[in-house]
Amino acid sequence: MSPPVAGDARFWSLALLGLGLPVCIALALRVPADAAGHALAAGRFLPGALGLRTGTMLGLDPAGAARLGQGVAIAAFLALGVAALSVAVRGREALFALLGLPSALAAASEPDGLVLGPVLGLTALAAALLTPRPLTGRGRPWRLAGAALAIALAVLARPACAPLAGMLLVPVPPPERLARFGRERLPLAALALLPALLVSPALLGAPAVLGAPAVGGSDPAPTVPLPWPLYGLWAAALLVPPLALRRGPLPPSAERIWLAGCILMGLWLTVLPQALAPAGTARDLQLRDLLPLMPPLVLAFARGRIGTAAALRWPALLPVLAAAVDAVALPLLVLRP
Repeated sequence: MSPPVAGDARFWSLALLGLGLPVCIALALRVPADAAGHALAAGRFLPGALGLRTGTMLGLDPAGAARLGQGVAIAAFLALGVAALSVAVRGREALFALLGLPSALAAASEPDGLVLGPVLGLTALAAALLTPRPLTGRGRPWRLAGAALAIALAVLARPACAPLAGMLLVPVPPPERLARFGRERLPLAALALLPALLVSPALLGAPAVLGAPAVGGSDPAPTVPLPWPLYGLWAAALLVPPLALRRGPLPPSAERIWLAGCILMGLWLTVLPQALAPAGTARDLQLRDLLPLMPPLVLAFARGRIGTAAALRWPALLPVLAAAVDAVALPLLVLRP
């Protein structure tokens, strides 16, 4: 049995902060300050770009301003992640695993992940806001509005995330409430899609598709080779909990199919421009490029809670164990001479 605190939002939030921050800092420091500055300067309204401009206004040298920009980008990602873990009602362990993956932390820390980190945080927050089943009560309006805003901002930076607006259309109500549901949810979904139709991603200095070249002409930072035990540990952390923790009902199969279809449409919008781009004009897709499309899996497969947080069992803590090992191993691997 896991300790009762393991089901609490504070536990998961502190775990992400305490275990993710050292990895983010180490990954950010391995990028030369001039390369980070060039990548951040290509943005307009992204957190890292704002941090860079703030550093310049404060009179910091280019290297110091670039490091401040990286720090602001990391802080924005972690803040969105903590918010998602705080408002989620189910699936916190899955959200933590998604946000704590080494690829996710690299997306929040490195120049070629300038847009990916905030977008992943936004889509995770949108999914977390929609986790209550049923979505009723006094918090319902702000949860719906917050999810729509988060998806709209994600679509603004990454139009390939537009199909994730489908998250706003679940859970499907009984037939007698379907008309009211349509009047309420369809306008929200349309508003979430609006940025993809009205605003050019070039205004943000961001590529229009996930497979586009890195902004600012910067090359992706070299991949850190992970020891094979870390891959095995993360494989166990991702696969064992959903197989071992089977208490509570799953969402209806129709909703799972709908959400899986949203992800597949997003993958298609991601891969198609990559396939049609002239040779040499688009960088290779990486796992981190696909992570912003994954939060709907939480809505699709996270089980409803039965009982209290104390009912959680040890497999729910496997992602925390994997993140703890990463917090020690990755800084040593990255910062070694």
